[in-house]
Amino acid sequence: MIRSALSWTRRIARDRRALGAIEFALTAPFMILLYLGGAQLMDAISVYRKVVLADRTLSDVTTQYVSITSGQIDTILSGAKQVMTPYSTANTTMIITQIYINKKGKTKVDWTKSNDGTTIKAKDLDVPTEIAQPDTYIVLSQITYRYQPRIAASLIGPITFTDHIYMNPRRSNSVNCTDCA
Repeated sequence: MIRSALSWTRRIARDRRALGAIEFALTAPFMILLYLGGAQLMDAISVYRKVVLADRTLSDVTTQYVSITSGQIDTILSGAKQVMTPYSTANTTMIITQIYINKKGKTKVDWTKSNDGTTIKAKDLDVPTEIAQPDTYIVLSQITYRYQPRIAASLIGPITFTDHIYMNPRRSNSVNCTDCA
């Protein structure tokens, strides 16, 4: 009995007919995970690039105005949402804020507008010292995007991408908003 078991074991060990199938069975799960992970990583990088581009668009367009209305800011926010296409902007907060830096270097929110009612207060601002020149206005745009991975969403969970940029008004000292808070 032991001799026949050893003989059978040797015969199986020498048999190479199913070797390719065994190697495939061992490596396939790893390769599939690697492929799906790479695809998910590229999608996340693409979303982050869209967030940065949309944020730059908010600041760039806003700083070209001399005077602006709340409705025009809503249009700019809608345009930034279009930049995010094909990704949903349902989980996105976009904020445009004009900040005044007084002669003593203290910051004050001149006006702020967002797509979801979020507001910025002066105490929430952390303007870099190299930008905070006394007696100037700067425009701050911020985007927060909650990215939900398409693959393994429950395993990875949502990822929050944020970006912000400070820009000086281009055509005047400030962007006067006639009906902003």
